Amino acid sequence: MAWHHCRQESGLADAAGLVFSTKLAPPRAGSVVERARLFRLLDEGARGRFTMVIGPPGSGKSALLASWVRAGVTLSGPLAWLTLDEEDNEPTRLRAHLVATLRRAGTAGPAAGGDVLAGEPCVERSVPALLEAFGALSAPIVLVLDDFHELRPGPARNAVLQLARHAPACLRVILASRQEPDLPLHKMRAAGELTEVRGADLAFTEAETDELFRRAGVDLTPDQVAQVLRVSGGWAMGLQLAAITRSEDEDCRTCLERWSKVIRLCSDFLLGELLEPMRAEDQDLLLRTSVLSRLNASLVRAITGRIDASRMLRRLSAEQDLLTRVDEWTYRQNPMIRQALARELIERYGSAEVVSLRRVACEWYTAHGMPEQARQYATAAGALGPFPGASDPVPHPSVGLPEASPGGVTDGEGDQGASPVAGPLPQRGTTRPVPSRSGAYGQGLTASELEVLRLLTTDLTLDEIAARRHVSLNTVKTQVKGVYRKLSVGRRRAAVEAARLEGLL
Repeated sequence: MAWHHCRQESGLADAAGLVFSTKLAPPRAGSVVERARLFRLLDEGARGRFTMVIGPPGSGKSALLASWVRAGVTLSGPLAWLTLDEEDNEPTRLRAHLVATLRRAGTAGPAAGGDVLAGEPCVERSVPALLEAFGALSAPIVLVLDDFHELRPGPARNAVLQLARHAPACLRVILASRQEPDLPLHKMRAAGELTEVRGADLAFTEAETDELFRRAGVDLTPDQVAQVLRVSGGWAMGLQLAAITRSEDEDCRTCLERWSKVIRLCSDFLLGELLEPMRAEDQDLLLRTSVLSRLNASLVRAITGRIDASRMLRRLSAEQDLLTRVDEWTYRQNPMIRQALARELIERYGSAEVVSLRRVACEWYTAHGMPEQARQYATAAGALGPFPGASDPVPHPSVGLPEASPGGVTDGEGDQGASPVAGPLPQRGTTRPVPSRSGAYGQGLTASELEVLRLLTTDLTLDEIAARRHVSLNTVKTQVKGVYRKLSVGRRRAAVEAARLEGLL
């Protein structure tokens, strides 16, 4: 194990126990798709000064870098790998891991800067000496820093940024993160020192999607591949979950239920990895704008009431790569991420709020002379009445917000796609038989918890459920937690589905 090299000769505490050797090598993965077009970008970056791989959670950043390394990339010097995590915000631990990964790459001794770094109690002050030592190397070294977003503002993050910003010619840094690093990227671009792999690059192509499903034992027709891409936007996590779900369910006769399961799994992942770490204002904007297929500052301002909508859209697009520019003023979200956000929007705010947001969008499109788009939002919101330029009144649907379908969320601008697999969809109101579960699952619910469970099947928010039952909101929250615990679920929709499977509803 490499950690025995990490003893500090200056008399500082032994750092050996701080190092996890699994962080010093690419993560292990199963059968992954080798993405030659992106490998070429990384090859180019490894010959330059700085490469950044930026994309939202689940976009395949780590898998890409790990597969690139394991594909036998040919470099003119050694490669060092470090996967950063929350604990690396402690400077002592970060210092120990940097020393260990440099030594593991074969750059032992003062010439590689390892002893300089190990002997300096302040990780930030050690960076200039480390860079000077790197400058003396005869062969370049490629340093891959994965999950940079785990470092919070502070000494550890500053040290890594200094390392990347002032790297000498023989040090090539490849940094993977969910957000842009705090570096003068515009200067690096102008100087030709920056290679970028972003979310749009990470999106799977048709050939890569076909290969991914074939590795999971699923053969798709070209039309099915195109439909899957239309639904997922090429998002790696969604495609991976879809391939696994498809391969596990050989007798599935409809894609609707299976794709709904994929969206549910993606929702759970995004809630923990994307939304919860974000500041509240960004969460609110992403959730509320999930009703929109296209975003511009004026429409987002109408939907959210935020006067700084334009700045927020630019930041979410540039810094976090969560939005894709359609043109100078218009953005769109990844369709699968958008569907997952739409589910969470209903969970948090209730469908009444969703209907209200769609009506605001309808009014905005009407005011801007786009009656067809207004009609579609009005249809989704359940509004009635003709709109300017429309020859027929808007029909009144049976529900205020259509469920996320395999073709994407249906709303104002033609984002409705087809089923990702061939075969007819079930008629509305029909269901596929589901095997019942056995055992004591769901037993032990109190009468109050059962009453709350029944109300969870409605569109009522928790506040409204509390008012309906004439109890406090905290009481309802406690009862809901009890329901979730006894049904072994973590979300409202999952609780309702589990209860129906067990005959509790």
